[in-house]
Amino acid sequence: MSSIFLRRVPRVFLAAVIAAASVNLALAQTSPETEATSPVLRRFIQTTLETNPGLLAARAEIEAAGGRVAAADRPIYNPQLQIEAEQSESRLGTVGLEQALDWSDKRGANINIASAELQVARAEYIVRRQQLTGELLSGLADYHTAEAAQALAQERARLMTDFSDLSQKRRRAGDLSQIELDLASLARTQADLELSLAATDLAQAGQNLAAVTGQAVQDWPELPADIPAPVDFDAQALLTALPQIRALQARSAAARARVELRRRERRPDPTLGATVGQERTFRNGEDDSFGVVGLNLSVPLFVRNSFAAEVDTANAELAEAEQTKHEAFRRAQARLLSAAERYRLSHAAWQAWQRSGRPSLSSQVSQLDRIWKYGEMSTADYLVQLNQTLETRAAALKIQNRLWDAWADWLVASGEVDDWLTRKP
Repeated sequence: MSSIFLRRVPRVFLAAVIAAASVNLALAQTSPETEATSPVLRRFIQTTLETNPGLLAARAEIEAAGGRVAAADRPIYNPQLQIEAEQSESRLGTVGLEQALDWSDKRGANINIASAELQVARAEYIVRRQQLTGELLSGLADYHTAEAAQALAQERARLMTDFSDLSQKRRRAGDLSQIELDLASLARTQADLELSLAATDLAQAGQNLAAVTGQAVQDWPELPADIPAPVDFDAQALLTALPQIRALQARSAAARARVELRRRERRPDPTLGATVGQERTFRNGEDDSFGVVGLNLSVPLFVRNSFAAEVDTANAELAEAEQTKHEAFRRAQARLLSAAERYRLSHAAWQAWQRSGRPSLSSQVSQLDRIWKYGEMSTADYLVQLNQTLETRAAALKIQNRLWDAWADWLVASGEVDDWLTRKP
């Protein structure tokens, strides 16, 4: 509707209204109550993280990876016990032990692989933890924005209802035309429709949060209104410390250790054995017995299969892991710089909005009412001005929502989520 009648509004008056149309938002106030919600928000996030099934699964993976490290540290080969008995003209009984030797230290290579995979599991746990925290912050931002938008829609519906009722009275008094009355009725209908849409958006935002947290909470914690200003940062240091980069570095280390294992597996491991026993013979009525001692050595011959293909495969997997790491680094760098720029611009826009002042909605509406009642403004122009005031309030909500989203994205992109969670308010 505002786009239809916008050209009919005097430019000077419209500019004055837009400049003065700041929002007296409880959502945007920096107050002791808002500051006090910071520990509540942190406790809410930490509780959600501690009970999230995905993070519990990641913790279990860390424990499993730790078990694989312990298993890799054990010897590869166990000794074999051999017992032989033979009876013919003589009786022969022997007991022997055989032990395969890890000649090329495959055990050490297995330990390196398992240790690297443990580092991968730990880093991926941190990645999941930080991503879930960012998702929670974004979900809370959407919910509280939708909540404030619903309150604004309720205010719009109330104003339009009062305006429609007053228009009917003025129509009966002959002060308004039928077209202007119809326009007021249409504005009331539109306000009711927007209120319905706002309620739907709020319900959807609440469902999204419930899906992430697994809780049907009605009183979700507030987000901080006074978000700190962006500061200079060392991009290289932040990128190197990112858990997703550390996870990929550990994957490369595991792939490199796997190449070394495949190379060592091409070297045959000998098997040493020793036997002791006794042999008894019966000749010409005489019983002779003597001890038997034996040593044996066996070495597998890698003639039919030299296992070179396994080495080539491991080298290809290592190349893939290295290139994946480089690609992820580039993407993480782009996301970090983009998140920093979005955070800077959103924070600057919000600060500019706060500096513009916050005259109350009631004073703006009262001023418009007086001008309209005195006949100095048409009904169409009045609706344009009022809608512009309300839309400016809605724009303020969007600015703060973008600031919250940019802040959450920055915390995840820079890897500073855990620092924020443990930082004292």
